[in-house]
Amino acid sequence: MKKIVIPFLLILSILFITIFMMSESGPLAQEKKLFIPDKALCARMIRFGKQAYMRGRYLDAKEYFRKAVQADPTSMTAWKYYDLATIFALAEKVEKNASLIAPDVSQRPFQTSEGGKPEQAPTPVKPQSQQDTGFTIVDDEGC
Repeated sequence: MKKIVIPFLLILSILFITIFMMSESGPLAQEKKLFIPDKALCARMIRFGKQAYMRGRYLDAKEYFRKAVQADPTSMTAWKYYDLATIFALAEKVEKNASLIAPDVSQRPFQTSEGGKPEQAPTPVKPQSQQDTGFTIVDDEGC
């Protein structure tokens, strides 16, 4: 029995060590390629993005700056312009479709209560800027 167990354990341990050495975390594993930022591509995309930004094409500028950030994630200039273009691109979308920030009233019908009668819709509240406060400006002195 001992004559069979000892060689079996020896073969098993050699197999385990071989698998460990060939795995990704093992000492013989190939080195992973390091990411090397492409600074030339980043600078070119920033230049194109600035041109699009100056022409008011914020969505195009955002894409150029996104490519610049992907080329060199450590570039603070690329991140700054990407953030700025993202904000202006969002403003451009809202300008085209104002319902993005002031959505309509829901079209879903109200749920029925336990008695089977539909619940009453709440009365809409006017925004504070539209409420009558009784205050009127007589003379504008300026600031």
